[in-house]
Amino acid sequence: MPHAPARSGPLKVAEIPRPTGPGKFEIVRVDGGGFRIRMLDGNGAVLALSRDYPDIAAAVEGVEAVRECAAAAHISDETGRSPAPESLTPPRP
Repeated sequence: MPHAPARSGPLKVAEIPRPTGPGKFEIVRVDGGGFRIRMLDGNGAVLALSRDYPDIAAAVEGVEAVRECAAAAHISDETGRSPAPESLTPPRP
């Protein structure tokens, strides 16, 4: 499935492509050991990238935690706050 081309800057709501199918979680290996979770939308675009997990079982537990949390999560507008420090930003794969 083709991915949308990368671009800089935020997308306008009307520009966000609607998923063509269900999303999925991928568990991938991390250089140096461990695993990470990628959450993809139905078009294959990465929506979120997790922290590192020591083993697959822990990564699966992470997926379950995200599913439970997201099902009842509320949207909190934090746009008036300062950006998170760089140390809180997950590393790029």
